[in-house]
Amino acid sequence: MRIFNGRDENGKRRYINKTIHGTKKNADKYLTAKLRDKDLGINIEPASESLAKYLDKWLETSVKPRVRSRTYDDYVSLMARYVREPLGAIKLADLRPIDIQKVYQSMQERDLSPRVIRYTHAVLSSALKQAVKWDMLHRNPASAVDLPRMVRKEMKAMSPVEASRFLEAVQGTRQYALFNFALTTGMRPQEYLGLKWSDVDLEKGSATVQRAIVWKREKGGGWAFAEPKTPRSRRTIPLPASTVKALLEHKRQQGGS
Repeated sequence: MRIFNGRDENGKRRYINKTIHGTKKNADKYLTAKLRDKDLGINIEPASESLAKYLDKWLETSVKPRVRSRTYDDYVSLMARYVREPLGAIKLADLRPIDIQKVYQSMQERDLSPRVIRYTHAVLSSALKQAVKWDMLHRNPASAVDLPRMVRKEMKAMSPVEASRFLEAVQGTRQYALFNFALTTGMRPQEYLGLKWSDVDLEKGSATVQRAIVWKREKGGGWAFAEPKTPRSRRTIPLPASTVKALLEHKRQQGGS
């Protein structure tokens, strides 16, 4: 069976060739369905490239221009770690929900958390959703899989008494100001490790998050400064007197004024 599928960029006629194993009735049914899809503007030529090659294209042309470099690195790492090996060789057009479901099942059997599985799913589903927009797929196969239930774990935190005991134990050490700051402000590690003295107002007793420190996976890796993850992350936090005192002493030891 041969179906005319328009012309390429050079004006050459394009055809889809398909062999139907069965009766003439089966062939007529297939032809009718494809012609209907063509009339509706649906791409009737299945994507022949592998999922791995498609992910390369999606990451470079769709993801990289619109997200922060840290998010892009996370997407690249996530796909490399959990998706490319089990699914990368499969043709994009041949990818089925059961293929994706088996990957998630394997991740569960390796005791990976539901959060990791759901994050992997969100990225993969976003990639396949874009393939639908680009007329490379008729539907998103990731939309038909089941995800593990999220289990909310109770947060473990030091009590005020435990925090006081901890600070007493580390008092006099080089890290005392850091631990004091971390406990009293509640900042994320990547935030307080990215602070500069210019971000701290010791007279007013406040610290402002201006940046974060992140690990760069590209170009040999290494630590680098980056923009805060969200606009709300850029904020000013008041400092208690004990933290200001610890910072003043730490700055004095560094030779600052």
